[in-house]
Amino acid sequence: MSRPRLTLATAIVLALAFDAAHAFYLPGVAPVDYERDDLVYIKVNKLTSTITQLPYDYYSLPYCRPSKVKHAAENLGEVLRGDRIENSLYSLEMRYDDQCKVQCRKTLSDAEAKTLQEKIKDEYRVQMYV
Repeated sequence: MSRPRLTLATAIVLALAFDAAHAFYLPGVAPVDYERDDLVYIKVNKLTSTITQLPYDYYSLPYCRPSKVKHAAENLGEVLRGDRIENSLYSLEMRYDDQCKVQCRKTLSDAEAKTLQEKIKDEYRVQMYV
């Protein structure tokens, strides 16, 4: 009983197919090492929904915002995907146990509350990056 032999071409095709199926690359994303007490800033991106498919800018809703909102696109891929990465009020210190902190308090107008309620009903989600 003889076993079928793999040709070199078949082996290469199989190797490439397996490699492509289990690998990915995110341009501009590299691991970052943090030390104890290093400050890590939380960035925000657009609001997305699987119901409406229409994205909104994070600060289009009445969230607390920093005194100056800065766009922070880090690579070309983010721009091509339509991401609008911006700074936020949120940060954390590495390896530091801390309780929740209030960043700001805001009283919503009737129009702001209605807008927020509509986005919740349409199942919008916030994208944040550490």
